[in-house]
Amino acid sequence: MKTLAATLVTLFALGGMATALGQGAEIVTKPAAWDEETVDAFASLPVQDGGRIKPLSTYAGFTLLRLNGKREVSNLDGKRLNPTEWLLDTLYYPEAASHYKMFLVQTSEVLDAIGVSHEGRKKRDRYSMAELSPGVDKLFQLGREYSDESKYDPNKLTSTQRQIINLATNVSQFQYLSHYLDFARHEFTIPADSPLAAMLPERRYSDILDKAVALRLLTLALEKGMDAVTAQLDPAEVARLGELLPQGLAELDESTRQKNLGELRQLLHEVDVLSSRASGLSLFPPTPSMGDQEHWLAAGEMADLAFSANAPVEEQLALLRSLEETARLIDKPEAFGAQVAAFHDAVVALAQSRGEYNKIPLEVSYYRADFLYWSLILFVLAFLVAAVSWLLPYKRVAGLVYPLFLAPPTLLLIAAITYRCIIRGRPPVSTLYETILFITAVIVVVAIVMEYINRQKIALSIGAFLGMAGIFLAYRYEAKEGVDTMPSLIAVLDTNFWLATHVTTVTMGYAAGLLAAAIAHVYILGRALGFRRSDKDFYKNVTRMTYGVLCFGLVFSVVGTVLGGIWANDSWGRFWGWDPKENGALMIVLWELAILHARMGGYIRDLGLAVSSVFCGMIVAFSWWGVNLLGVGLHSYGFTSGIMQSLVVFWGLETVVMLAGLYVWFLQRRPAPVEDAVPSGGKGRTKRPLPAKASE
Repeated sequence: MKTLAATLVTLFALGGMATALGQGAEIVTKPAAWDEETVDAFASLPVQDGGRIKPLSTYAGFTLLRLNGKREVSNLDGKRLNPTEWLLDTLYYPEAASHYKMFLVQTSEVLDAIGVSHEGRKKRDRYSMAELSPGVDKLFQLGREYSDESKYDPNKLTSTQRQIINLATNVSQFQYLSHYLDFARHEFTIPADSPLAAMLPERRYSDILDKAVALRLLTLALEKGMDAVTAQLDPAEVARLGELLPQGLAELDESTRQKNLGELRQLLHEVDVLSSRASGLSLFPPTPSMGDQEHWLAAGEMADLAFSANAPVEEQLALLRSLEETARLIDKPEAFGAQVAAFHDAVVALAQSRGEYNKIPLEVSYYRADFLYWSLILFVLAFLVAAVSWLLPYKRVAGLVYPLFLAPPTLLLIAAITYRCIIRGRPPVSTLYETILFITAVIVVVAIVMEYINRQKIALSIGAFLGMAGIFLAYRYEAKEGVDTMPSLIAVLDTNFWLATHVTTVTMGYAAGLLAAAIAHVYILGRALGFRRSDKDFYKNVTRMTYGVLCFGLVFSVVGTVLGGIWANDSWGRFWGWDPKENGALMIVLWELAILHARMGGYIRDLGLAVSSVFCGMIVAFSWWGVNLLGVGLHSYGFTSGIMQSLVVFWGLETVVMLAGLYVWFLQRRPAPVEDAVPSGGKGRTKRPLPAKASE
């Protein structure tokens, strides 16, 4: 929150930048369609963001997702743009991009608060920067106010206040991107009689940075005189003063000196403003002359580097000039394409020399392949096949073929997980998002194995449904958070050994607990609705499946919890500290132990096992997601805001299922109805059968 407040203060202060530099947005030029080579070059251009090096296409995708709620936007002609095309429009045609309806506003109360009209629009709709601009100042003001923790408790903000903060952040992000290349488009105005005119014949941003040392000395000379300059230099540098500074500075009269000093300060102020704008993209890798520096530079940071160094860093300035030239060639497609390729190749070569480019092409191909999208489509198809299979007899050949429909989406899901592991060099469970994918994959693989063992269509149906639900949940989580799902890890998680052992086994225990709960739903709802009422073998099979999966889950939950304690002892000096996440894992272990002991001791039978398994699923959801909402403890790094409502709905639905189990229990305890039978011999007699045995 404090970082956001500082960002909004900066943006509010820079809100008049375009006016200050004399750049308006009255004329909107429609950008031409980008050629494929240019899009590919920018898509695979490396950029440092969030502590890691990633393709620019990844950065663009998550930025647009955060602003728009999806990874595409329509331009002024109605053509759908992918994230890289949208970012190119934003960088090179900011006036046009400001009219794209890209800001998702969840409720019209936000617009009322900032004074923007929404007459005739839906309550939840998308707006352009141009439409929001009348309320931007008010938006930033409210955003700063609500982000101030001394005035507002972050945990007690209303939904509208949170949305205002979110919209203010999104607008500021767009403004940084749309103004990023202003330094390349800006022409500095220097009077002809000024000593700066001879020093800066080109008057471009890169030329000023190239002369940064001379400008720094000139400022000192005009402020304090030549003696102050020579006092800071060694004799060899003093001899070069004639090359750096204009002649005749010592003979200037006071009024001329003040006039020149004012012109110089104005120039440096413009440089400072442009540098503040060009801080959104860290596109420039450190050069070998910069030593072991890991931080990549944004264009605006070049000014700090140039004015603080004793001499400009030529390699960095060459890259800056190359990017600057692309903005000046935007109206010449062929020359622009050639310049983009030259800039791309120069940055890639420097990144490769640092060993930071190897996985960029792989990540580009991962997002282009869109494994999860196709996996979701095929899971839906598999679920439809499973639904149809219930209407057909389960013949031997069909029993072998039906589970195969789960194979393609599962393989695509596993391929996505594998890609992510290779790209990150991490096990598949290093973030909350990745646990969704991993748990879904484990559930479906176990379901396929169970289907080949049982041949009851139960595991087939559950596997298809949970596969579909898992991928959908991953999409929803990604869209809600709007941040890179392959981020740099915090220090406590930065260990592949414990991620591959503790976290992997614990999440496999989560998967088993959720799968057992899902199978238990079949028993409870089937009994409650009278499905296959007389087929005892069917429900016995369901019970055996539930029991087996619970045993599977208990093994991994126990091992994972013990390994977690060992990791905690290694990291924090204690095996157990009653941390909320630790308590959640312990709750799963204790409840599964209680279920299995109660089953073995005869305290619960088939129905009791099913109801207990449903409750186990609720505990897993609490351990997996719920404890993160507490925001306390050493495991609070998994906090996800705004998820409580969804969890409460889930727990409410599961409570209804458990109540349905209670209804089944009453049905089983009810005496059987009296049946009248008339034998063929003539005399009728009434037969009252014994009550059904309440064995379940």
